[in-house]
Amino acid sequence: MTIKQLTFILLTLLVLTSCGRGYKVEDDKVYYEYWNEGSGQNKRLIEQADARTFQKLSFDCDCDFEFGKDKDHLFIDGELIKNIDPNTFKFVGNYIFRDKDSAYFFGFYNNIQECVIKGVNPDKIKMIKYPWAKADNLLIHGRDTVTIDDIIDFVPIDDNWGKTKRHIINNNQILYGADVATFKYTSSFEGKDKNFNYEFGAINEDDFKRVNYKTFDFNSKDICSTEPIVFVDIYDSLVSYLEDKNKSIEIVEKLKVKGFKINNISYLDWIGESKIIRVSLSNNKCNCIVEKLYRYDYGKPSETKNIFKVTERIYCEPK
Repeated sequence: MTIKQLTFILLTLLVLTSCGRGYKVEDDKVYYEYWNEGSGQNKRLIEQADARTFQKLSFDCDCDFEFGKDKDHLFIDGELIKNIDPNTFKFVGNYIFRDKDSAYFFGFYNNIQECVIKGVNPDKIKMIKYPWAKADNLLIHGRDTVTIDDIIDFVPIDDNWGKTKRHIINNNQILYGADVATFKYTSSFEGKDKNFNYEFGAINEDDFKRVNYKTFDFNSKDICSTEPIVFVDIYDSLVSYLEDKNKSIEIVEKLKVKGFKINNISYLDWIGESKIIRVSLSNNKCNCIVEKLYRYDYGKPSETKNIFKVTERIYCEPK
């Protein structure tokens, strides 16, 4: 090996070992250093960090983050993470962290500032398998949760699907009406059983018969034996979800007159910005699910007030 070749190798190693990211305290200030292929090695001042109390943090986690803290703040990759207590912050497992009050999931996210697992007591969290965990009867998927009455039987199918003896779960959605014995998933958000096709945690609308609400006779119909139906003419204009979500649901009101009792009401995120209000009802013959679907109209400007197209649908199972 020539001296020229040796020199080149040493210089290459020097460049590679000097490139990277992390925190540096210098002249009573804290900087975050990082590498950019276009501009090379860079550093930026972390204005909120207190240099006198700043320290790097490391956890027994395979997550690719650079953690740091001072007496008041927690930082991830040089970014101040709001509303986290740095002095009680610690790793739980499977990309879940906690402080004295809350738990956080940093495995996947759209905004690192919105990673809190809402409604969970961090003292109760138990790992299942990434990205699944549980706390009492709350099933945790990432930062989202769903209440499962038979959570003791929960088994992950993959990162997006799981099941119990009674339920199929997609992310944080229970597929109400899904037949566990015959269910098969076909993608990260689609599945099917002997009765229905499912998409994003709900029955695909192609499996519902389209019916006109104005001509449907609830009085003469045996709802318990009626095929799944979707009413396409209840709403003739776009609505605001925030203003509309507390209004009565037409099908629910009709069923209440026929003696059905409400068991549960869930307000769920659906596809993108779309929403579902799902109501479980029953009488002595059957259980029914009524869904009010709010489809976000992406053809309208995002600042539009009335931006959701609404339909209502129902499907029932005999007891």
